[in-house]
Amino acid sequence: MKVILVTFGSRGDVHPMLGLGQALQARGHQAVLLTNPVFQDATTRAGLAFEPVGTEDDYHQTLAHPQLWHPVNGLGVMWRYLLRPALKPTCQALQRLCAASDGSAPGKQTLVIASPMAMGARVAQEKYGISLVTGYTAAPLLRSLEDPLTIAQWRVPRVVPKWARRQLWNMLDRNKLDPLVKPALEALRGELGLAPLKHTDGGVFSQWIHSPLGGLTLFPRWFAPTPSDWPAQVKAGSFPLFDDNPDAGQETLAPALQQFLDTGPAPVVFMPGSAQQGTESFFRSAIDACQRLGVRGVLLGHLGALATETLPDTVWAAPYHPFRPLLPKASAIVHHAGVGTCAQALRAGIPQLVWPQAYDQFDNAMRLAQLGVGLRLSTNPVTAQELADGLGRLLGSAAVRQACQDRAAALASGVGLNEACAWLETLNTLHTLERGA
Repeated sequence: MKVILVTFGSRGDVHPMLGLGQALQARGHQAVLLTNPVFQDATTRAGLAFEPVGTEDDYHQTLAHPQLWHPVNGLGVMWRYLLRPALKPTCQALQRLCAASDGSAPGKQTLVIASPMAMGARVAQEKYGISLVTGYTAAPLLRSLEDPLTIAQWRVPRVVPKWARRQLWNMLDRNKLDPLVKPALEALRGELGLAPLKHTDGGVFSQWIHSPLGGLTLFPRWFAPTPSDWPAQVKAGSFPLFDDNPDAGQETLAPALQQFLDTGPAPVVFMPGSAQQGTESFFRSAIDACQRLGVRGVLLGHLGALATETLPDTVWAAPYHPFRPLLPKASAIVHHAGVGTCAQALRAGIPQLVWPQAYDQFDNAMRLAQLGVGLRLSTNPVTAQELADGLGRLLGSAAVRQACQDRAAALASGVGLNEACAWLETLNTLHTLERGA
């Protein structure tokens, strides 16, 4: 089976697809990642084939936008600068990649697994009949009226009835989401001879983005339990964990970091997100918090002027380091609540102090707190005292340590990912038979 994985965004969006691709290749399949060319080297290191869509300028222009991390307006930035430019090229690339070797109809042994935000894949499914499974990296990409419910940074109280929740979603679709994406979608559909989306098709985000063939959550059911109103075709999966180490094997620490770890107790890792830009003040607060608590720290991300300054001996810093060899040697992690970092910390069995900014991060922060493995910081910008207070609560709690160990054990077997891969194989076989292959 040939599998084409489609996604756009930061490492948190791309790494789960790379992890899933590696798992499928280990079962004898051929995996191709279709995304922005900024991730070509990481894809090659992962052993997957690569198909570029868009330009590196698209990616860097998106990251540099001052509204990217706004809890409401960030999606508009993502759409205008990264997702919309990739819409038609994604559709064209999938037509070509899914074509049979003789150049006729799309090949029936090719399965596409695409983020719901990679909407060119959904258009290609309608136009060319490709086999498409929607891959959900985070729970908010699947709508629900049930508790617990978050909409952007707001937690919907339990007392709000379902009819009012439905109205909230409808208002969001009608006034913001559909007007944002529908013009470009309808233009591409018209160019391809597809009929306009009907009112009976539901909103773009509430219904259309979900492939009717199937969907797979790239997180386990214990992280986000399946509500009764998710689409029936969605299968619960697991975290397809992936580490990109440009310099060495995935189990290897950078020599300077290894030396730092060998000289004292386990540090706290501070990582506000690979796509976050202006994080220098956060890191300064992190250094201050470490000094207040008497703990050591590892800073990962865009350091700003700190990159050229002499740091305390109790602090080590770098723009990036793979999590797999590092986090098991850490005492805790402070991060932005991106789902990829959440999963890595859950695997390592360490407490998480999270500082959500936008997108799925608020929902992820809520779920970490419910699991008993983390706490959420609610202020922005965060202060050194708030970091110190939160870390002090986490590091001093035996209940948090036990909850972290329990979740690490749940991820250790890899059973959930194997079951997800087997489900994809069965789904593709059945769909192929139905189409008369």
